[in-house]
Amino acid sequence: MSMTLKQRLAFDAVAASLPCGLDASKVSVAHGVSYVKSPVKAHDYAAGVMAAFGSVVEHIGTVRGLPAQSMKLDRRRCGLLLNSLQLLFQNGYSTIMDTWGVNPDNGTYRTKDGRHVTMIGLHPHLRDLLLVALNCVNTAQGFQAAVEKKTAQEHEDEAIAKNLPLGIVRTPEEWAAHRVGAEVLKRPLIDFEGSGSEKKRLLGKARHRPLEGVRVVELTHVVAGPNCGRFLAEQGADVIKVQPPMGDWVLPIWLDASWGKKNILLDIKGRRGQARFHELLATADVLIDGQRPGVLNRMGLDDAGLRAINPNLVRASLSCFPLGTAWGERPGFEQIAQAVSGTMHVHSAGMEAPTVVPALINDYITGYLVAIGVVAALAEREERGGYYHVASSLSRCSSLTPLFVEPLDAEPYEPVRIKDLIEHSIDQPSPAGTFTRIAPAVEFSHTPSMVHRHPTLMNSMPDTTGWDDVPTTAPVVPHTPSKLAAEGAIYGLVECFGIEDRSDGGGIMSLASKSLFEYVRAHREG
Repeated sequence: MSMTLKQRLAFDAVAASLPCGLDASKVSVAHGVSYVKSPVKAHDYAAGVMAAFGSVVEHIGTVRGLPAQSMKLDRRRCGLLLNSLQLLFQNGYSTIMDTWGVNPDNGTYRTKDGRHVTMIGLHPHLRDLLLVALNCVNTAQGFQAAVEKKTAQEHEDEAIAKNLPLGIVRTPEEWAAHRVGAEVLKRPLIDFEGSGSEKKRLLGKARHRPLEGVRVVELTHVVAGPNCGRFLAEQGADVIKVQPPMGDWVLPIWLDASWGKKNILLDIKGRRGQARFHELLATADVLIDGQRPGVLNRMGLDDAGLRAINPNLVRASLSCFPLGTAWGERPGFEQIAQAVSGTMHVHSAGMEAPTVVPALINDYITGYLVAIGVVAALAEREERGGYYHVASSLSRCSSLTPLFVEPLDAEPYEPVRIKDLIEHSIDQPSPAGTFTRIAPAVEFSHTPSMVHRHPTLMNSMPDTTGWDDVPTTAPVVPHTPSKLAAEGAIYGLVECFGIEDRSDGGGIMSLASKSLFEYVRAHREG
């Protein structure tokens, strides 16, 4: 089945950002029922962008001498992948093992002037900064009492001054009229810039997979950046993820995004770590930079510094707000982008209070957008040489969602059930047992999407780890359709409509279904 109008809208918006054309005629998308209950048609937005990713991968494959391919996607699977961290199991049990996601510092609260602000205290230091700034206790009642002492604009102004992840819940019209929103809306979905013509490193012909031999250094955290690396690994890239020896991380997010990667610890601010980091960059093809904008620049690793190290590097940047805008260095998360851009407002029409779309649309789709930019840059580099910088942002991704709005009752919805895992998940063995996860979005006619490395923790390899040799034989697909799901060996899956599935406009936002936590709580109390 060819793409629907909304899917094609997303596909074409991506294509318009790229120097190469994308061939939609090679793509088919099977219809699938939504589980994301929202006027924002997240499944269609995801399917169009994921199809564009498949198309640009197919493009670089032909550039590298592989045969042309057709691609199949499934609309429901594309939506499931927007919450893939919620649908990852190890030996039949969910990898979500903690209740941190429902803490009240992750929430939306009413302000003095009757508006709402959204805040994220995902990591302990962010939680503490919010508690100090608001001078309150860490309860929903404490946050609400503190927030309603000031107007929404006062809260946002203070958050900007203190670098706190907090934003006003705006309408799309207010965002378009805002000085930053207007800047964001003018940007393409993917910022793409190339310079120079040196050809010291090219990929050359591929034997088996479109991205084989592509070397990726990943310096990211949380969801969007790590998943960008994962998507590249699924097409054959060699990804080394660099993690600082001490810092914030969230286990279920880490496991979901770590497929296909080598994980090392490296203090890139120390003398030895910095030298090793430069060694990796000098021999890499791609740097995925998920640090807050400006961090690497202050270390001498701006575009000029990186180009001096490697004149053929592709730098890929992810942030909450686009680089170069007035908010370009502001911290932010999925929920902040949904709030300020109007997505949360549109989703919450008719509700008593605003809440988020029940899927991590910005995190995962932005990860795909940057991966698309990377692959397009690598294809251009094969012909033209040079250095490239591609970028996208959560807020730019979120600002497109009003184009995917339909009445809530325009389609039926079905909750996530075991049958989804039977139809859309795969089992992959590892030394830690069998992992069950949602299969990759794109099914190519010739080159399967797959990874051979299972998730590992951050110090699973020494920091001297280098690049793999390109395989001389065709890789064997390491996964199979999920036998655990088919045999009823997935335990504790609660039927739900996504990550934030209360459907009552409630304030607390989580990275896991609240019905899952209700299930866990009931069993603990029992």
